Amino acid sequence: MEKIKIIMDVDTGSDDAIALVMAMLEEKFDCLGICAVNGNVEVKLTTDNSLRVVECCDKQGVVPVFKGCDLPIASTLMPWTAQSLRPFPTREGTREGKTVVHGDHLPLPEPTIKEEKDSAVVWLINTLLESDGDIILVPVGPLTNVAVAMRADPRIIPKIKRIVYMGGGDRVNNTSAASEFNVWADPEALEIVLQSGVDFTMVPLDATHEAYMNLADAAEIREIGTKPAKLVADLIESRIRGYSVNDKDSADNALAPIHDALAVCSIIHPECLVDVVDVICHCDISRGFAYGETIIDWRHRVKFDEPANIHFAKHADRNVFTAWVKEVLKKDKERRGL
Repeated sequence: MEKIKIIMDVDTGSDDAIALVMAMLEEKFDCLGICAVNGNVEVKLTTDNSLRVVECCDKQGVVPVFKGCDLPIASTLMPWTAQSLRPFPTREGTREGKTVVHGDHLPLPEPTIKEEKDSAVVWLINTLLESDGDIILVPVGPLTNVAVAMRADPRIIPKIKRIVYMGGGDRVNNTSAASEFNVWADPEALEIVLQSGVDFTMVPLDATHEAYMNLADAAEIREIGTKPAKLVADLIESRIRGYSVNDKDSADNALAPIHDALAVCSIIHPECLVDVVDVICHCDISRGFAYGETIIDWRHRVKFDEPANIHFAKHADRNVFTAWVKEVLKKDKERRGL
């Protein structure tokens, strides 16, 4: 069976960690490498967390980790923008004593392996240029690494088979009144990628909030008993605790979305995304109140005959998604002979 070649680009992160577990353990994937980027926490921590997940899945020496960009392309340069209202990038220790969805360190031992010498951007460029155009990029954090690589060497653009991106939202947002976090963290990066012409699937909050997991799912996954399964169960439970603070549905029903893993699932099971439509999308980079908003042109009112540039998932099938996560973790247990 010819495997699907993917590169993960992550700001690990609890849901990123689950996405990485699935990307490395799904037998239909050939995960070529992991690129870390600043986002949920600073890049030294997203890199460290990614290394921890690699060892948890016993993929050391198989899946390399590359440290990427530690700042957004432009959003931190203007002190009078909304960006000045936050400490960005989020520094180690700033989350202590708080109930959060993403802690500084995943609940795993310190890694014994190290990131590769090349930067994520350099490795992305070289890997794509040397490829047969058969690699899918799966960025589930800010798009800084991908956008910088595109600007540094545009020859990679036709080499990208497609991008499956977790980010954005139309009816749903989570960071500002208008924007989703991965986009808000580097809006200019998203706009660069949207204008590149690459085949781009957006897995937004509209879909991911329908692909939640609950405490019963976590308990079933914990029963599998492997290291990766226990990690996934721990992270689902911690996300439920974190979401319960600010999200009424999560508090009332003990559930939380597992955003990033849905994007990974959609490559194998496209049916997990429901009502996927081709639309024109651009990102607000005007530095006002809507900074980072993903603007969907539902009525195709753009005046310069612009074609649709993304596939946008309006909804998701939770049952397909959760069944896949459990199936992959159970098959991993069988391969381990446990």
